[in-house]
Amino acid sequence: MTRQEPEVDIVTFEVLRHRLWELNDEMALMVGRISGAPSVYESGDFNVAILTPDGQGLYTGVFVVRQASALDVVVQNVIRMFGDDNIHDGDAFMTSDPWYGALHAMDAAVVMPVFHDGVRVAWTGVVVHEIDMGGSRPGSWCVGARDAYQEVPLTPPVKIVDKGVVRKDVETTFLRNSRTPEMNALNLRAKIAAQNMTGERLREIIDEYGRDTFLAVQQKILDYVERSIRQRLSELPDGTWYANAFLDHDGLANRLYRLRLALTKSGDQLTFDFSGTDPQAPGTINCAWSGLVGGILQVAFPLLCYDIPWSHGAVMRCIDIVSQEGTINNALFPAGTSMATVNACQSTGNLVWEAMARMYGCGTDALREEVIALGYGGVNMSVIAGRHGDDRPFVNLFTDSVGGGGARSFGDGIDTCGNFIAPAYGIPNVERIESLVPMLYVYRREREETAGAGQFRGGVGLEYMLVPHGTDAPMEAVLFSTGCAHMETKGVAGGLPGSIQRNVVLHDAGIRDAFAGGRVPTRLEGLEPGEIDIVEAKDVRTLTPDDAWLCLCTGGGGYGDPLRRDPELTARDVRQGLCTNEEARRLYGVVLDNFTRPDADATQACRDDIRAARRAGGTLPEGAHGKMPFDGRELFRVGEILAVREGSDGPVLGCRECGHAFGRASDDPRKHALLIEREIEQLSPVNTWRAESDVVLREYACPGCATVFSTDLQRRD
Repeated sequence: MTRQEPEVDIVTFEVLRHRLWELNDEMALMVGRISGAPSVYESGDFNVAILTPDGQGLYTGVFVVRQASALDVVVQNVIRMFGDDNIHDGDAFMTSDPWYGALHAMDAAVVMPVFHDGVRVAWTGVVVHEIDMGGSRPGSWCVGARDAYQEVPLTPPVKIVDKGVVRKDVETTFLRNSRTPEMNALNLRAKIAAQNMTGERLREIIDEYGRDTFLAVQQKILDYVERSIRQRLSELPDGTWYANAFLDHDGLANRLYRLRLALTKSGDQLTFDFSGTDPQAPGTINCAWSGLVGGILQVAFPLLCYDIPWSHGAVMRCIDIVSQEGTINNALFPAGTSMATVNACQSTGNLVWEAMARMYGCGTDALREEVIALGYGGVNMSVIAGRHGDDRPFVNLFTDSVGGGGARSFGDGIDTCGNFIAPAYGIPNVERIESLVPMLYVYRREREETAGAGQFRGGVGLEYMLVPHGTDAPMEAVLFSTGCAHMETKGVAGGLPGSIQRNVVLHDAGIRDAFAGGRVPTRLEGLEPGEIDIVEAKDVRTLTPDDAWLCLCTGGGGYGDPLRRDPELTARDVRQGLCTNEEARRLYGVVLDNFTRPDADATQACRDDIRAARRAGGTLPEGAHGKMPFDGRELFRVGEILAVREGSDGPVLGCRECGHAFGRASDDPRKHALLIEREIEQLSPVNTWRAESDVVLREYACPGCATVFSTDLQRRD
């Protein structure tokens, strides 16, 4: 006879679902307070989760979403490997193996079962990105590794705590290979302590409400979140939307790898089909299935669960994933994965972001308000290791790199805001980092010419410079980036992408001479270094006391054709140093007078010239329409300027700006559009530093009014 779940009244349900939500947040705060890693307590490079007894995710924390969104993979693997008879009250299990649920080997996950009177009632989990876990490079970002055997030693699920007692043999093995054992040991205690506290809080709830009610509420949370998501999905248009992304440099050579997505929405279900994605790469940039799941959920949570619990168990009920094993975002062992989180996993998220933005852009006015261009192209960072002046060793992951936010359908992206896939992630405090490592921040500023232009522009990205300070010992810098050969932060609805990213080492930088002369540099221009060393996307350099490291981060993608932007907004950006005069004229067609006010006549003439250049430089496919009437009742919008209207022979797609008809609504509008192909160096001076590639910008414009309705980055062929 099947045990029937008890009825839970709505008041009890609301109280307990919010109480569990609060406990998950409290667990995260405890981790941050105990951890000794600045990447954790300064930037929030970790996450937490509460899960059901069988390992379905109930709550994900608001830190790095993708780290915790595969914790159900971890728990379910632990249950499968150990069996119920070997999982006890007071146990804790640890893994850093991507094929068991970690995203990469530096994401050491610890999960703990929660028991009440001998019955397992829940699981908790904490993932922390450890500063170093061993391997060939400081920080364990193994530039030059060809496979897993040349990276960090992987730890499949092991029991780290046995009935409340830490297993010293396992802990010693865990710490032995790390360059930062003290920090990792403290992080381990933070994970265990935070989960012990959360387990006690959960048992207090059971003591108050009863175990059956507690278990029933968990299932009702999953059902409630699933119903809410399905309702939201049912309001979105049915159809299939496509996206592609490139990954540059595999850690061995500057090669481009393509990832593809066909996102189909049917009724209240989403299908993510990654067919056509390139095979797994040599080098370090692949992710396992856990990274594929994390890449999807890091976007699905904020878009679909913005006001309800981030329950990965519920979301997974509403989606289907099609992916071939052995591809770059579903790699098989022994693929290299030390850079998985910020490469294949992140690119997967970018695909989902782009496709869902296009889907929302075909919805109602309310849904179009949810459209946002890509705002986080990927990582651009460094791990620097060396010795203090007193010969103490140090290793630090610099987590400053933040880009601008993607433009919205109603406003500009937020400048240097980070990204919405890690809502609580923060930029570290300069003085705190300087107190821990012998490095000095020369400056950190918002960089013009990084934002994607558009009717609403993306947020600008960050630029900062550091120099060795307080030691004469050379330092090893492991520099790693994506988006050096092309731009990752794509625009939406005709908006342009943000800039490329780049790490630059200035040899014989002249910073000491500038300081001695009473001058603090605030940009590269004005310095006269002996050599400007533009580093490959993944590479290693030695820094001496006379060198400097310059980090240049991308801005967010734009929304809508830049020629539709209010000239006053561009003038404001110029006055605030977020846009240059030259950029205003070249991308927005805005001409400013000496007082940085728009000159209306000159601006109109400049914009007319840009439209004329689009017509002259673009190509129109054979058989493009334009003769059909486009004056019927509007059925729905497609992006910013296109719409589908009623026609005598069926629905017609056309331009809302000028009335030009593209053809039948079932046709791809790009087949009837004016195609303008441009070198990406034309978009920003920053892009002149890009790594070699054959990627070009393609703009698709209405043949009638030359308004751009879509942009893409593709190989030249």
